[in-house]
Amino acid sequence: MIRVFFNIRLDDAYLPERTGQWVEDEAEARDLARIIVRRLVADHGGEQRLLNAELAVTGEGGVSLFDVSFFEALYVPVASPEPVEPLRRTDTIRPRSRLAHLLAPWRAEALALAATWRGRLAGLAALVSGRRSAAPRGRFGLGFEHGA
Repeated sequence: MIRVFFNIRLDDAYLPERTGQWVEDEAEARDLARIIVRRLVADHGGEQRLLNAELAVTGEGGVSLFDVSFFEALYVPVASPEPVEPLRRTDTIRPRSRLAHLLAPWRAEALALAATWRGRLAGLAALVSGRRSAAPRGRFGLGFEHGA
């Protein structure tokens, strides 16, 4: 593994990177440099001067490894990555029966709680409707009774 620094050179300005990145080799550093350039342009794409900028990649001690032009990183085609074999469904999602088995106690508790509250609400509705029918009719009552 080598430690590389991605420094930006724009016109007369030079913006050094202080922390650096650990990469396997120079090829990985070049790929990472292109990713950095594309991300910078995505964030600041309206700035036309960026096409004149370069990413100077240096090693420890300031040894120059290579330069990547922003224009080159954006417009020169690169080889597509190797296709990745798709994951099998059984490797990514556990069978439904296992999930249902794990959730069964919670489901039973939720259903019991819902039944309890449903009963309480039915009793409350009966209590409220009983009060309405027992309430004396006012002067402007319509004469309708609940449930009649």
